[in-house]
Amino acid sequence: MTLFRLECKTHTKTLLVWVIVVALLTLGLVSLFPSIKGMGLQQMDLKAMPKEMLKAFNLSDMAAFATIKGYFGYEFQYVMIATGIFAAMLGTNALSREESEGTISYLYAQPISRASIVSSKMLANALIYSFYWIVSMVVAFLVCMIFKESAASVSGLFKAFAQLTVAGWVMGLTFLSIGFLLSSLLSSNKSATSLSLGLVFLTFILGVVGKLKDTFKTLVYFSPVDTALPSAIFKTGIQWNYVWTDLIVLTVSVLLTFLIYGRKDLKA
Repeated sequence: MTLFRLECKTHTKTLLVWVIVVALLTLGLVSLFPSIKGMGLQQMDLKAMPKEMLKAFNLSDMAAFATIKGYFGYEFQYVMIATGIFAAMLGTNALSREESEGTISYLYAQPISRASIVSSKMLANALIYSFYWIVSMVVAFLVCMIFKESAASVSGLFKAFAQLTVAGWVMGLTFLSIGFLLSSLLSSNKSATSLSLGLVFLTFILGVVGKLKDTFKTLVYFSPVDTALPSAIFKTGIQWNYVWTDLIVLTVSVLLTFLIYGRKDLKA
């Protein structure tokens, strides 16, 4: 429990910074909706572009930009990418930081097993991510309520956000678990940021490529971001096939993390 509290305390400032930045970014993006709607962006003719390209970048339905759900669904996908990076960074730093900063010696001196170290850090970081995500969703919902069009259904918007909250939570935990797996393999956290960025952008690109051609459709399953794309969830609801894929990846990553870290030669 001491390690759990210490891990939470370590990330308090980082958590606050991310929550504030994402809240301000969401406010800034959504506040542009009345102007975008007034510009008639939804009437743009994109027929000259390939349908597959429009689908890959979630631009296939420009008419949706006239509604807060359609506009938010497109704009917030970039916040989802940032969210994935945040979750991946939490995981990638978690275990490797102890060896990199030499604090593993302190843990050695405590009556705690390696399995307890991993479980305490996983629970703490999962809690940190969950708090970040819930606050982000509450802020996003309230901002959308402020700037929504008069005809928008409050209950419909709430239902869409509830589904996005669930899918985004699973997505973040997936990146967190993969980050932990990478962290169990590293002896230094110096490359944690670059690995987190690479992981999220690589999987996002795989999702884009997977939507360009039906031949590559299976690549979408390697993109956790596609599990929680707001535009898709607001239109058709949660796509459970992607969610179950993420849960499988999450479970395998957690199990491998315990296995690898338990056998790892730790450097004090």
